[in-house]
Amino acid sequence: MKTVHFTSGLPRACSTLLQNLLAQNPKVHATATSGIHEIGYIARDFFETEEFKTFKNPLDGERQYHNFLRGGIKSAFDGDTDRPVVVDKCRSWIGHLDQLFQVFPEAKVLVPVRDMRGILSSFEKMRIKHPSRFVGVEKQNPQSWTTVEKRSQGWLQMPPLGIAVERLHDAVKRHKDKLHFVHAEDLTANPVESMNAIWDYLEMDRFEVNPLNVEQYTDEHELGWPYGEHKIRNVVKPLKPDWHDVLGREFSDQIKQSFDWINEL
Repeated sequence: MKTVHFTSGLPRACSTLLQNLLAQNPKVHATATSGIHEIGYIARDFFETEEFKTFKNPLDGERQYHNFLRGGIKSAFDGDTDRPVVVDKCRSWIGHLDQLFQVFPEAKVLVPVRDMRGILSSFEKMRIKHPSRFVGVEKQNPQSWTTVEKRSQGWLQMPPLGIAVERLHDAVKRHKDKLHFVHAEDLTANPVESMNAIWDYLEMDRFEVNPLNVEQYTDEHELGWPYGEHKIRNVVKPLKPDWHDVLGREFSDQIKQSFDWINEL
């Protein structure tokens, strides 16, 4: 059986880079954005059927569900890789940590985070680069799309960013000591040191990654996912703090004040 860990955090926080650096280690299979969590979520409905309500002890049904998830998730990767360690990436995991730690009490969770000014700048630059991707969002409420401030507030109130921030805030309150926060700024500026801290957290031997030659191990389909762009550069470079140019200085300062708790993780 494989050892399974998880990556789950904020969008536009270099999670794709993280997965591909992890995959440089020949012992690690790091997934692209995965649907394994959703399969488990759907399976929950089947364990709510009448047959499973016949248990004298309701906890027996819960135990079977957890056993099903544990075995199913581990075996799901058997046909994909012979690498002994899997790091599954899905932003939904951080919203279901109680269940995750019940099923995998030994699990490690890597949480990619980033200065919120950088995340919002990334969304705005993506909108400028690929305006056709966001026509549907704009049509829903054209007036909320007229300024960078309104668009940013929109990002913060809807998926994928809004729900990810709320889930992160809850996870920090209740599970902070079990998580390892991977700051995108640190990962891109000091990739070797950042990855060494990750190997230590995963309780694995340190493996020296090569940030000057990062091959794309993961593969994601971008169609239908407007917030995509999961292609990485083969050379890791520090993130450029260009939010004053993209968001404006005054609004950037407001964002920092509201979300500085993320930078302090």
